[in-house]
Amino acid sequence: MGIRLYITSIMKDENKGLIPLLVKLFLTFLSLFYGMGIKVVDWGYRSGLREIVKGSVPVVSVGNITVGGTGKTPFSMYLADYFVSKGLKPAILTRGYGKDESIMMKDELPGVPVIVGQDRVKSSLKAKNIGLDLVILDDGFQHRRLARGLNILLIDAITFPGNGILLPGGVLREPVAAVKRADIFILTKIDAAGKERKKTVEKLLGEYSPDTPVISVRHNPVFLSDVTGSAYSLDDMVNKNILLVSAIADPDYFKFLIDKNKGVVVSENLYSDHHPYSQLDINVINVNCIKHSVDMIITTKKDYVKMRELDISVIEEKLFILNIAIEIEEGKEKLLAGLNSFINF
Repeated sequence: MGIRLYITSIMKDENKGLIPLLVKLFLTFLSLFYGMGIKVVDWGYRSGLREIVKGSVPVVSVGNITVGGTGKTPFSMYLADYFVSKGLKPAILTRGYGKDESIMMKDELPGVPVIVGQDRVKSSLKAKNIGLDLVILDDGFQHRRLARGLNILLIDAITFPGNGILLPGGVLREPVAAVKRADIFILTKIDAAGKERKKTVEKLLGEYSPDTPVISVRHNPVFLSDVTGSAYSLDDMVNKNILLVSAIADPDYFKFLIDKNKGVVVSENLYSDHHPYSQLDINVINVNCIKHSVDMIITTKKDYVKMRELDISVIEEKLFILNIAIEIEEGKEKLLAGLNSFINF
C-alpha cells in the first residue's frame, strides 16, 4: 500500500493499532491549523474583503465537502449532456489536476469544450469569447471566488461526514455547516450505502439546511469495452476471475459495482488517486494477472486514459473498461426543477 493510500485509510478510520493511532493523533493536530485557514478564508468572503467575481456567463458549480470519490466528474458530464439536450452550449471548467479527468471528459463529450486552468474567472471569460451559454464548474464548492447561479453539492452517502474532523485528520474539506451554501444536495453511491445510512445522512443535512432538496443517485454500470472500443455485456464478467486495477479515491465502490454484477474479484492493483501509471506498473499488473489465473482485467475510464499512453500489449487482450452512467434513484423531478430554473436565467 502506497503512503497516500495508507494516510487515506487512517483518515477514514480503517486502520487500527498503535502506529495508526499515533499517526491519527498527529494528523488531527495538523487539522487545527487547516481549520484556522478555512475560517480565515470564510471570513474573508463573508466580510467582503475577498472579492466574489460574477462570471462572464452563468455558472453552475459541482463540488463536494469531503476528499475525493463522490463522483463529481461523472455528474458534471451528466449535466453537460442535459444542457446540450436543451439546446444550450455548455463548457466544463476544470483545474485539470492529474489531467486524467479532463482527458476523459474530452473523450466522452466531444462537442463540449473542456477548459483547463487554475484561474476559473479567466476560464469563464474564455467560454464567453467562444460563444457558449453557460459553464459547469467541476470541483467548485471550495472555489468561492467565481459567483455561481446554482451550487450543487455531492455527498458521499457511505462516508459523510466521516469522524467529523477536517483534513488531514479526517475527510472533511470544510466544516459540516458549510453545506448551507448548497442549493441542491446529491447523495451519491446510494446503492452501497443502504436505506438506514441514507436516512442518517439526510437527517444530518436537514439539521443544517432543511429546505435544500436532496437527490439520491447511483453509478450504474452499463457495459464493458475493450481497448478497441468494442462493447461487451456486463454478463461477460459473471463468474469470471477478475483483477481490478484502479487509481481512484474510492476503490471500494468500484469493487462493489463489480461484485454486484457477479464478477469474482481475485486480486486488486490499487494506486493512489491520480497515480501516473508507468511501464513498470503495467508489468506488475501482468504478473498479478498470471499469478491469479485472471480471465479479465477491469479498470475505470479515468485509469485507462493514462494506461493507453503506455505499451499495454501484454495485458490488452484481457483489459476491459467499466462504463458507468449516473442514475437518479430518487428526486429527479426536484433536480430537473432546479436545473430548469437555472437555465431560464
